[in-house]
Amino acid sequence: MDHVAICCILMVTVAHITNQHSTTTTETYTVISIEVPSKPLNVSVLGVTSNSVYLSWFEPLHANGPIDGYRIYYIHSNLTEVQSYRLHGGGSSHVLYNLTNLKPNTEYDIRVNAFTGKNEGEQSDSIINKTDIGGPSPPHILNLTCQAQDVIYLQWQRPLEFYNSIDFYYIYVYTVGALIYDNISLPASKEHLQTSYAIKNVTMDMLYQIQVSAASYSHYSNKVIEGLPSEPKEVLVQSNCDKIQQFMRHTTTELSAGMIAGVGCAAFAFLLGILAFVVWRKCFHATYYYLDDVPCSVPTNSLDWNTTSDPSGDYKGAIPVDMFARHVAELHADGDIGFSKEYEAIQTNNDEYSSEHSQHTDNKTKNRYTNIIAYDHSRVQLLQMTGQKKNIDYINANYIDGFQWSKAYIGTQGPLPSTFDCFWRMVWEQRVTIIVMITNLVERGRLCNSFTSELVNFQTTHYERKCDMYWPKEGIETYGVIQVKLVKEDVMATYTVRTLQIRHLRIKKKKAAMAEKIVYQYHYTNWPDHGTPDHPLPVLHFVKKSASANPPDSGPIIVHCSAGVGRTGTYIVLDAMLKQIRTRNEVNIFGFLRHIRSQRNFLVQTEEQYIFIHDALLEAIDSGETNIKREQISKYVQALQSNNIEEKGEQWKPLEYQFKLVTSFQCKDFNLISANKVINKPKNRSDIVSVESSRVHLTPKPGEDGSDYINATWIQGYNSLREFIITQHPLKETIKDFWQMVWDHNAQTIIMLSVIDNEDFEIFWPMDQEIIESDNYKIRLSSERTESMYVTRDFVMQSVQDDYELHVRMVHWTNWPHHCVYISELFQLPNMVQETQLGYQNGPVVVVDRFGCAEAATYCCLTTLKKQLAYENHADIYMYAKLYHNKRPGVWSCSDNYLRLHLAIQSICNQAEEISDWYAMANGTINGSLSNDCLRVPPEGMEAMGTGLTVA
Repeated sequence: MDHVAICCILMVTVAHITNQHSTTTTETYTVISIEVPSKPLNVSVLGVTSNSVYLSWFEPLHANGPIDGYRIYYIHSNLTEVQSYRLHGGGSSHVLYNLTNLKPNTEYDIRVNAFTGKNEGEQSDSIINKTDIGGPSPPHILNLTCQAQDVIYLQWQRPLEFYNSIDFYYIYVYTVGALIYDNISLPASKEHLQTSYAIKNVTMDMLYQIQVSAASYSHYSNKVIEGLPSEPKEVLVQSNCDKIQQFMRHTTTELSAGMIAGVGCAAFAFLLGILAFVVWRKCFHATYYYLDDVPCSVPTNSLDWNTTSDPSGDYKGAIPVDMFARHVAELHADGDIGFSKEYEAIQTNNDEYSSEHSQHTDNKTKNRYTNIIAYDHSRVQLLQMTGQKKNIDYINANYIDGFQWSKAYIGTQGPLPSTFDCFWRMVWEQRVTIIVMITNLVERGRLCNSFTSELVNFQTTHYERKCDMYWPKEGIETYGVIQVKLVKEDVMATYTVRTLQIRHLRIKKKKAAMAEKIVYQYHYTNWPDHGTPDHPLPVLHFVKKSASANPPDSGPIIVHCSAGVGRTGTYIVLDAMLKQIRTRNEVNIFGFLRHIRSQRNFLVQTEEQYIFIHDALLEAIDSGETNIKREQISKYVQALQSNNIEEKGEQWKPLEYQFKLVTSFQCKDFNLISANKVINKPKNRSDIVSVESSRVHLTPKPGEDGSDYINATWIQGYNSLREFIITQHPLKETIKDFWQMVWDHNAQTIIMLSVIDNEDFEIFWPMDQEIIESDNYKIRLSSERTESMYVTRDFVMQSVQDDYELHVRMVHWTNWPHHCVYISELFQLPNMVQETQLGYQNGPVVVVDRFGCAEAATYCCLTTLKKQLAYENHADIYMYAKLYHNKRPGVWSCSDNYLRLHLAIQSICNQAEEISDWYAMANGTINGSLSNDCLRVPPEGMEAMGTGLTVA
């Protein structure tokens, strides 16, 4: 078409008068073509802000006259608006225009028309774009007081309006009269309704003006978008200001008799008011305690425990981070003799503190163990309630310091049924938001029995109750004056997070808002019954996650195991030392543990736990920060492949360095006892086998050695420690073993990734009318469907003994992930499997490739990481990759496998893809939770990097 035209149809009516009585008419139609400009070309978006979209386009191919300008139509919520852009001096073929006055976080349908002096042209292709978020509304300052002669205490309320998240708070400090400005930046979370901060090192006898603003990360870049500041508030810093009560002062020049009488009456009323206040505070203040007072957990600069080394002993003081690996190696030398000496030195002087309240007759029944007591000088005292005895203030719990934070934790025992009400009163009175539980309710113990003959001894295993269930299994339970409601329960592989709403029943209904608060219980469920965890990475992840969830204005973190000393002390030392590493680039485990042992006895109860702390912190230092926030993943992946890895203070390590750490575990003979048995070696296709602690067991056949063995490994997912089974393509001799594994472990989904060549890798499932039968089951093919990318096969496994049936689906996706052209295509398989699993998946997912190697591990890892992104808004590729290698050494054959994981996660973070439903589908829509923190980030220009895949 050479031109664009508008066609007008003109009708001309001609009347012919033939005579006086009749008239005939003739209608004539004429088509007139009006030429208009064609559509503008290549309309695109160059940039986006909260209230503007920067547009670019090229002039129409056919102008059909001088173009005077353009009209930009933008539609949102069924409302169409228009802006005009008039050209001056002829204009250019390439037009740039900033579309302004838009609403934040709003999707617009944008179209452009050119116009001439006579006509408006054809409309451009539509382009849909969303504006960036706006800054949060101003926070509201709740409390601004002089806490000490050099400290200002500031508390504010979260902004009422914000988009998705609040990432930072900015505190602006202006010294009135001195023209001195300062600002403080704090990381933030939308979950915290109130936040507090202590402004230190202020000058006495100065007036300070304070403002607070909130900010959020842009959806399109790493830019931070700041909102309007709060209304300014002023505070005067003076000596002993924390003890001075400010009163309104009125002056007058004349005092009449009436005024004097009035003043006398007012004074009398004031004294009565003070008396009433004293009575109220003594009898009823416990109910409102946490709402009115500053938390007992406050920052401190004290580092008394971080003293220099003792020349006369083995204590070396704080160890610089770059020397810590050498220090740990020296302690491990000669059978861990260095650890033994240090731990023995810590054990001394544990009996010098009194514990009279724990030994009181009325309180002994409140102690779970007779030897685990609460020191008097650091014990938590419950507030007195009307009509109760004085000794009701006892609970087996102690305040414990953190790193530069006084009373950062409360260490306590696992509650007994008789102490449930005391425990929840402590939670309320101490303003606790986070409870950390590091024990299961019941764990295995050892019971030693001996016959009358001293020559015969045996040991049996029994189960011990380590803690009683002090929260409701569902619904609402009442413990004394505190009502507890289970709001939701999120179950992960190694820990569970329970959201609990607590309510004080003594508060009147008209103050209902003050009677409720939310408490989060972080319950670590994978600490072994005896000893310490196999690997520190899941524990480090749990410590960081739970500790960072505590709002700055909350009280101490309650930490308990069974006795409240061993695992409790391990958690506290790990959290404090991680903070010391970040703040001071040094570690002082010995000094800190010796200090907190003066606050609660037996913290870090065994030498094995003391060694575990060192090994865990060494892992944290070596690996750096690997749990990366979604918005930083693109930057992180690019940084891993560059030499500027530690720019801007990020604790990120290069990719090749990380891969060496991921694959550093070397198996010992005792790790591979079953795999290396002579009878089992022919069942292995390669040297890639499972370590003993993670291998999948088959139902053994009586009297047949090796009948419980198959080359298959349990692999951790996001929601379960046994979410996947990775195994090799079955050999002819192990086909029945494979199906026995599926049967034994109730596996209903098989992911098949290997290529069938009918030589080394043959079909191992029944075809058409075939039946595979064993002593326990028989299996037949019920249906087969071929899709464009994969084949699905449905099987029915039927018990030989009864009518039980197991329905199994195999998804055969040949040569995944190598066939994927674009890196983002890697998620087609996990997405499809996740959708088909809904409603029937109970057991593990069995993933099969040729050798049970990188392809299967990649599938498991990407599935797990996508769930982590959905729930936590973070991804820890390093942690899962290392855990997989430790369970099945050699599963990552080269660093390209490790790089592929990073590029794949980067691709979904750079797509406008909704991934939050993944967690709900995996964890259940009733008890599961959805994360609202997953930001949509548009694709950035990226290229394939060394994997043979294109980033789309």
